[in-house]
Amino acid sequence: MELVELLTVEERFQLSSIGLALLPDFPVRDGWKSISEEVLVLPPGGEEFTAQAQFNTTHVNFGSAPTEEQRARAWRVVVSLVDVDKAAVPVGSRVLVKTATRRALFGDAHVDGQ
Repeated sequence: MELVELLTVEERFQLSSIGLALLPDFPVRDGWKSISEEVLVLPPGGEEFTAQAQFNTTHVNFGSAPTEEQRARAWRVVVSLVDVDKAAVPVGSRVLVKTATRRALFGDAHVDGQ
């Protein structure tokens, strides 16, 4: 199975409810359905490993008077790693996924043109 790069970790947060949440997050495309799959994590200077990832639609609450930009970012797809410690995924780590997953998040042109 061919894997393609989905993201380079800019930040990560250990959350008891979902595991290790990774940034960046992604806009929700029409027809998106939350999924779970095994991904490959490539830490900089470290040993690669596989992890179970969840790709869930999440609502971000910006308070009672969100800006137009905040309203546009209210619904996002957040990638989280199940049962992975924050120290195992330093900033700069790369996450690889199935081509179909990347295509579902970005569309065909983004996969083929990377």
